[in-house]
Amino acid sequence: MGKIKQGILGGFKGKVGTVIGSSWNGIAYMKGRPQSVKNPRTDKQTMQRTFFKEVLSLVGQLSDEQRKFLFPSSPVGMTRRNALVQQLAAVAAVDNDEKHVDLASLTSLGNAPTADIPDVEVTVSRSNITIGWDGENDWRTAHANEYPTIFLANVTQKKIFLIHSTVTIGASGSQSFSVDFAAYGIGSDTYSGFMLSTGATTAPSGWGTIGVNERPARPPKKKS
Repeated sequence: MGKIKQGILGGFKGKVGTVIGSSWNGIAYMKGRPQSVKNPRTDKQTMQRTFFKEVLSLVGQLSDEQRKFLFPSSPVGMTRRNALVQQLAAVAAVDNDEKHVDLASLTSLGNAPTADIPDVEVTVSRSNITIGWDGENDWRTAHANEYPTIFLANVTQKKIFLIHSTVTIGASGSQSFSVDFAAYGIGSDTYSGFMLSTGATTAPSGWGTIGVNERPARPPKKKS
């Protein structure tokens, strides 16, 4: 029990609730008692925390300008960063009691309108990553002179990138461009990606003046 000296306004010694009273050189001090924090670490909680760290790491790989690129219109009720966290967390996969973002299954990001944009194929050679697309449809014909941006994921190293295409979409047939994979990973890594429509008819450089015009249509949800 604490003992109060010099009236109700004076100092005290001992414990009173969560407060400890003491004095030094005639000066009264009060400090809070250490509080124990319940922080259970069950297997499921540890897995969820690790997963959330991975999501935040992926979001942190994109700059503010790149997030504005993916979200031309500000999301309702949340920041672009939180919207991206929500979208990446939605593609979760559990394997051998480990939860991770399934980048290989990611087909679209952002909140721009969707369209039937050509699928992208990512292949790796001895020194390059080649990003290409084929096939034809009405959307591609109408956007033949556009320079798209490619969302590239290094599935192995859990890294994500936005790469401006150096070639136009083209009305039909096979189109592709290559980048040195030194900046994106190594040849043995697994990559995936998809196209984002920008509406740009001149090869874009940098960020700040460009945004997603349309994004790939999301595949229909599987019925359970």
